[in-house]
Amino acid sequence: MKKELRQLVADGCRLLEESEKTLAAVYEVMFRFGDAVLAEYDDGFRVRKTTYAQAKARIEEASAALRERIGATHGYVGLEMENSVDWIVAFWAILRSGNKPWLVNTRHPKALSEQIRRDLGVSVILCAAPGELEATYLPVSELKGAAPCEPEFEDEFALATSATSLNEIVCFYTGRQVTAQLLNTRGILRDSKRVAFHYHGSLKLLAFLPFYHIFGLFAVYFWFTYFGRTLVFLRDYAPETILSTCRKQEVTHLFAVPLLWHTVEKQVLKEVERRGEKVQRRFARGIRLGTALQQIAPYTGAKLARRLMKEVTDPLFGRSIQFCISGGSFLRPSALQMFNGMGYPLHNGYGMSEVGITSVELGVRPKERNRNAVGKPFDNVTYRLDEKGVLSIKGEAVCEAIMLNGVRRQTEEWFVTGDRFAADADGRYTVLGRVSDVIIGENGENVDPDRIEEELTLPEAANFCVMGLGEGADEVLTLVVQVSPYLSGERLRALLERVNAANAALPAASQIRRVRLTQDAIAPPTAIKVGRAWLKRAIGEGTVVLTAPEQALAAAPAGETIPPALAGKVRTLVADELGIAPEAVGDDTDWVTALGMTSLQYFSVAAALCDAFGLSGLPEGQEHTLRAVCAWIERNL
Repeated sequence: MKKELRQLVADGCRLLEESEKTLAAVYEVMFRFGDAVLAEYDDGFRVRKTTYAQAKARIEEASAALRERIGATHGYVGLEMENSVDWIVAFWAILRSGNKPWLVNTRHPKALSEQIRRDLGVSVILCAAPGELEATYLPVSELKGAAPCEPEFEDEFALATSATSLNEIVCFYTGRQVTAQLLNTRGILRDSKRVAFHYHGSLKLLAFLPFYHIFGLFAVYFWFTYFGRTLVFLRDYAPETILSTCRKQEVTHLFAVPLLWHTVEKQVLKEVERRGEKVQRRFARGIRLGTALQQIAPYTGAKLARRLMKEVTDPLFGRSIQFCISGGSFLRPSALQMFNGMGYPLHNGYGMSEVGITSVELGVRPKERNRNAVGKPFDNVTYRLDEKGVLSIKGEAVCEAIMLNGVRRQTEEWFVTGDRFAADADGRYTVLGRVSDVIIGENGENVDPDRIEEELTLPEAANFCVMGLGEGADEVLTLVVQVSPYLSGERLRALLERVNAANAALPAASQIRRVRLTQDAIAPPTAIKVGRAWLKRAIGEGTVVLTAPEQALAAAPAGETIPPALAGKVRTLVADELGIAPEAVGDDTDWVTALGMTSLQYFSVAAALCDAFGLSGLPEGQEHTLRAVCAWIERNL
């Protein structure tokens, strides 16, 4: 299969190079595979499949229907939906009908998306279900029944940046830039055998990253469908759904932002810690041994590492994963070391909405990947650092034009990224941080908050962010920690002790000067990373309320007292199931022996608790009291 894939890539690149390098040409190359499976989706009953030929037929029908509805306006039409086969159908139907897709970022605030809509002149938006923007929403499912028509392909689409800067930034791409991105796959296959690995004859990429995000659009959708591989779509984005989908459908390639890797790392370490010091030591030895095996024999070693760690890997992603990439923001070295040690090869990459994907660390051995570099620039990309280490990029895949706050301009030869980098003697690049996030320390030196976050491991925290708070000379290096309202005083003290210990180990100029806690979300619910500009604005507007640690500790229950909010929630669920008064459910009252709870009622309560607190799995053992179940919930929050 590796040989077949390499030939498919070579054929695809030849066809694109001989073409006019338009999106119409990309479409023809991409949909030449006929009965090959484009997509899989588990609807809860069975895994449904869509072939390339079936998708192409739907695109042609939808484009004809769209042409009948709105005509070939050669203007922008919105596309607002999450990843699905219908998203693919809508994207190409818009282009084929003589219109241009605007990929609506559903994670943006409504006001920002509305401003972009007005600036692009969008009046129609294709969707799965109507949204909130001031436009006519047209469900893709209604684009049927039109007579076939000749395509009138447009050659441009628009996508917005992730908006962490709070500015309206829209990037415009044509077939020329998409072709350049696709041609880079030759170099990737040349430098990495692993990226072509199949499992049981299939290469399946999890469609986790949204297609309206540059990473998801190019690295997931375009890269893998233009040589006929399969995308696996998710029912939802809950961590357990992601893990179970990878296992059940034997996903081989998983590309994600650090948020996913950090979340899974946190869950694994919590479970290992829960099992005691002996298991922790065994886990650490397993990671070291798995890393050593892969240093000697990279490919066989990865298989052996997964088997060695099967107690962890089998219920995690399973055994099918062959290649992983992280990108989009800073990745903790501890996450890299854990996943690589377990036999899940995790590579770090770099890209931006304005330039596409420009490099990936393709090292064969974990020692190379664990350095946290983002690799060498792709074949048609050039990197340049200025005297301050700020990266500029030149390449054929840099977007055609950029609209900043309503004003569109062509891109210049060199695009200044605003990110600071370092390059080693081998030509590999490492991200040092974002220039705009740098804080001037008390001694006048620059302090990079990403490097400080790297040193913090806070399993008790729901999320955290290091940033400068205050204005001008009053700006203070601050750690903002999001905690659950159900966190006990004991675990809150443990969290603060971890912060103090990590802070004491930092250089004096980089030490955190202030810690603030909040029970409010420090990022939008669907955000892929914490945006410091977004968080600073939310704090200023009062939607994120900060509390000093001493105030939080004074309000938290002392010792082993059950947090009142948590106890009240559990007590109510149990009382409702048993049809009794909540006060009858004491802290140590056995639900089975004292209250007569049946096994069916117990599982009903346990399932309700998992739904209420966003947990996976059920309480184990003899946890039939409020105190024991609350302790289990706290451990797994």
